[in-house]
Amino acid sequence: MLGCASTASQLTWVRAQGGIVQDARLERAQAACSLVGQAADRTVHVNVLDSDAVGAYGWPDGNLFVTRGLVDLVSDQELAAAIAHEMGHLLNDGHLHTVVSLRGCCVSPDAEARADSIGVRLLDERGIGRGAMISMLNKVRSSPGVPPSCQQGIGRRIELLTERPEPNR
Repeated sequence: MLGCASTASQLTWVRAQGGIVQDARLERAQAACSLVGQAADRTVHVNVLDSDAVGAYGWPDGNLFVTRGLVDLVSDQELAAAIAHEMGHLLNDGHLHTVVSLRGCCVSPDAEARADSIGVRLLDERGIGRGAMISMLNKVRSSPGVPPSCQQGIGRRIELLTERPEPNR
């Protein structure tokens, strides 16, 4: 649910993305968000955009959005990984000034890799391995409509995640 802190620009953006879905996908997204937990400094809310595109987006106010296309494509743990990635942007420096996207086409590759890394740490704290992040990114990279430059960037992020050792439990 969009809270009172939502801005007019965010509401306009949501409408432009197809609006919000109120069905079982929302329940799955909220359950995946619960798997990850809450960000330390703000309350996080997740909604599902009525869009076939495969994506996830985070806003500085803690509103996270996943698309219907993403929810339909991934497992519950992969959905948690997408949400953890977006939370990683929120936790990275606490100074997001614009909407960020899972694909990372318009954000620096370093910012995307940091969000992946933070997301993996969040998942690890909940007993979910980095494989969920890697498999989710592979599915996003292979989904229709992802530009080649984004596919390459996501591929590099997958390489970085694969190269890092698993944390000791």
